[in-house]
Amino acid sequence: MKFQCVDDVGHPADQVFHLIRDRQPELVPYLSDVESIEVLEREDLDDGQVRIVNMWRGSARSAPAVVQKFLSPDLLSWKDHATWYPEGPPRAEWRLEPKIGSSLFECTGRTAIVAADEGCRIEISGDLSVYPEKVPGVPRLLAGRLRSKIEAFVVDMIVPNLQTMARGVQNFLDDQSDAASGSASE
Repeated sequence: MKFQCVDDVGHPADQVFHLIRDRQPELVPYLSDVESIEVLEREDLDDGQVRIVNMWRGSARSAPAVVQKFLSPDLLSWKDHATWYPEGPPRAEWRLEPKIGSSLFECTGRTAIVAADEGCRIEISGDLSVYPEKVPGVPRLLAGRLRSKIEAFVVDMIVPNLQTMARGVQNFLDDQSDAASGSASE
């Protein structure tokens, strides 16, 4: 299933790029249905590229009731393998890997930070395939009927968080600006 999210942020592209690439865990309080983001690995390459592996932990709050009983914290966790490219429009090529059962889903995509008149645009596109028959505890016969519900849940968990990334970035940077101007006026 292909997906795309495009949202505007009223802050400079360079500032947004560095926040999303370098300080992503600080965005957690601004992202709905994300409980944590932990940086597992970071490699700064000579050509300016940066490879980062983050562990994301989602929340089951928005899962359909029929699916919730099959969800564990590990099933709601995934590694985000991203390579960030600073040239051109700053961007990342990424793939998501489930914490357990590496064959539960496949998700790859691209995030670009594009300069705009009044700040920038965050453009996220990707492709998701879900394999519910590989979720522990889900009977094979039930998996076929649950495929669309599980896929919709995974899309509903990942895509809205991608969509709220721009709002989270906007609110985070607004709060940072407010704090800076508040301390400057004291």
